[in-house]
Amino acid sequence: MKIDGKAIAEQILTMCSKRVLDLKHKGTIPTMAVIQVGDDPASTAYINQKKKAAERIGALLIHKKLPTGVTYQHVNMLICEYNTNPAIHGVIIQQPLPHTLGDSATLIGQIDPKKDIDGFLPNSPYPVPVASAVVEILRSVFSQFDSSLNTKNIVVIGRGATAGKPIADLLISRGLNPTVIHSQTNNSKEIIKTADIVVSCVGKPNIVRRDNIKRDAVLISVGIWRDSSGKLHGDYEEDAIKDIAGSYTPTPGGVGPVNVACLMQNLISAAINS
Repeated sequence: MKIDGKAIAEQILTMCSKRVLDLKHKGTIPTMAVIQVGDDPASTAYINQKKKAAERIGALLIHKKLPTGVTYQHVNMLICEYNTNPAIHGVIIQQPLPHTLGDSATLIGQIDPKKDIDGFLPNSPYPVPVASAVVEILRSVFSQFDSSLNTKNIVVIGRGATAGKPIADLLISRGLNPTVIHSQTNNSKEIIKTADIVVSCVGKPNIVRRDNIKRDAVLISVGIWRDSSGKLHGDYEEDAIKDIAGSYTPTPGGVGPVNVACLMQNLISAAINS
């Protein structure tokens, strides 16, 4: 069964719009600022998705686009400006950044934790949206979320700081015990074969294949990649696994919309706590 990420996202955004209306009645409009450096088309597309979601719930998004040659000092000054502006509740630095700006984590570290709605800072009060998205997707598949998942063998493929690690951390915080595998893991194919739930966060072709998944497994592809024609793909080819998997997220239309909706949840929390 194909998991409809757009429908899950719409349910979240509907709840968000009600919360935004309540905030507006109190004189607060949830507002995020997104800093983009350069013209990466994937970044621009993702920011446009955020804009649409913000408009959908009645929030505001300020998009600050800077040239590739901008200095670290200029970006840092802009972050400081947003940090001290009480009308801005969330600050995002859209990745990737040019190498000339150094390690992106250094700039992200300048964001006020109360405004870190991407959840990347160690002391951020907000979950990483993509991790929340995986939980919401699993909740849609398993009606009894906590009791059902306690008996499931969950495998997370990838341990990156922006997806695999925060997803595993959030699942662990929910009392679950995911197995995390990566490029250096021995017997990874055998481990995947035993999984009831596979969350793949790699972004390369055929990371998950029909010959290394368990029948009726739930597959969630967080990783995405583009082919030579620009078409988006996930970590598995849907036509190859759809008759083996019990449920699976498509690409596009799977994790992506839910990720953006969960970001809106963080924005609203930031506005409430401001």
